[in-house]
Amino acid sequence: MAVRTQPGRRPGAITRRLRRASPRLGLIPAGGRRSPRRRNAFVAATLSAVALAHLAWSSPASASPMPRISVHGDQLYAGTHAWRAWGMNWGVNDHAPVIAYFDHPTSANLAVLRTELQAARSMGANSMRIYLQLGQVMATPTKPRMRTLVALQRLLALAESDRVYMDITGDLVWRPSRAPAWYGRLPWPARWRVQARFWKAVARAASSSPAVLCYELTSEPVVSPTAGYYYGQVGQWWFRQSIATAQGSRADQLAREWTSMLAAAVHSEDDRPVTIGLLPNTSGPFAPANIAGLLDMLVVHEYPNTGQAPAAIALIRSFAATHEPVLLGETFMLDDDLATQGSFLSGSAPYVVGAFEFFDGRNPTTIQAHTIYDAVYQQGLEQFMSLRALILRG
Repeated sequence: MAVRTQPGRRPGAITRRLRRASPRLGLIPAGGRRSPRRRNAFVAATLSAVALAHLAWSSPASASPMPRISVHGDQLYAGTHAWRAWGMNWGVNDHAPVIAYFDHPTSANLAVLRTELQAARSMGANSMRIYLQLGQVMATPTKPRMRTLVALQRLLALAESDRVYMDITGDLVWRPSRAPAWYGRLPWPARWRVQARFWKAVARAASSSPAVLCYELTSEPVVSPTAGYYYGQVGQWWFRQSIATAQGSRADQLAREWTSMLAAAVHSEDDRPVTIGLLPNTSGPFAPANIAGLLDMLVVHEYPNTGQAPAAIALIRSFAATHEPVLLGETFMLDDDLATQGSFLSGSAPYVVGAFEFFDGRNPTTIQAHTIYDAVYQQGLEQFMSLRALILRG
């Protein structure tokens, strides 16, 4: 299968430092190749995993029932009150506890998630982003794994007890070598039908829980111009999935058809917001101009370059011009410095309904930085925490 990546940007200073240290820190295997888009190295190396949104940050014992999330205009609401997200992608580097849990939904793995969720909540998180691989959910082209769906319900019950909302990102094949063999043999129209069944099963399992922020149909999809489904490789992980092969207006049409089909599958079981984790593209098949009207909200991934905060803010503003809620779903101090990242987060706050960084289970205020990775993680999250009130205020 042909594998292609997309043109990237010039590496920033932090990226170069992480690259030199990566074999020692475990960020990239020695001799491994970087994804053209530098931030993939951290996002991959920072393996995302799960998590998103919640309301007040109060004790569950004294709180009222957790309200459900809905969309009104360009805002998110929790029940009858406007609500904003502040949370994290759950997993960094080789630390991927959510993926490990859905691979093996044992009590021990759930206990790890319980401890880490409490740590995230102690930092102020009202939401977290979690991830479901297609092979974890679909046992056959038509039959879901009940074990995984029950595991999802248990995690949502845990999230509800801590009053933390979950961004359920799914339909992922981040490890193609572990995807079902039958899935690899299917042409793209049949793959779409499997993906729709995936989302129907997941939404049905999650529909009774109030702890759902949204359903992300997939993360960073593309319509590739040549044959191949998996792109954006970092080590064993592939963070972009092509939905089909096409060019020009045909690619735009396929992106709309795919989005409509999978969104309908979710909404047949649950009325919570449907979205996609989008690359920061303002043109192409998965640009807001082509698909925004088919989604309830937009999620965008943006990693500024040093000194380029105004350009990154302008990108966020262009997504907000759709008049739908916009969530900054992935960002981190990777291709920029602390000042640029702070300016970007502050400047984009009026245009988003929340923001997510990355979380490896540790509270940055209590760790000791012994590596470059530790230092970047600590500084980035401490700054993110210091801007929490501003991001929640908008």
